[in-house]
Amino acid sequence: MLAAPVAAEPDISWGGELFAENCSECHMVPHNDEWFKARADAGNMGSYDSLRTMVQGCANNFGLPWFDEEVDAVTAWMNQEYYGFE
Repeated sequence: MLAAPVAAEPDISWGGELFAENCSECHMVPHNDEWFKARADAGNMGSYDSLRTMVQGCANNFGLPWFDEEVDAVTAWMNQEYYGFE
């Protein structure tokens, strides 16, 4: 019997690099640190899954050829930096 593959933890530092390279041009003006924190504090992003869905949607909308690993890394980085979902 084959064991199910174990999912690797997302590489958070890589997620920060991907965000800087692909997302920051749009999301840091006017979406700066204060904007993300206010969004998190206001509850506009309700869960880790909704954050991941937003990251995947942005990747799709902008034609980024990301695999799940890239989406997971950016989601994990954004969660660590701004949202703090468990």
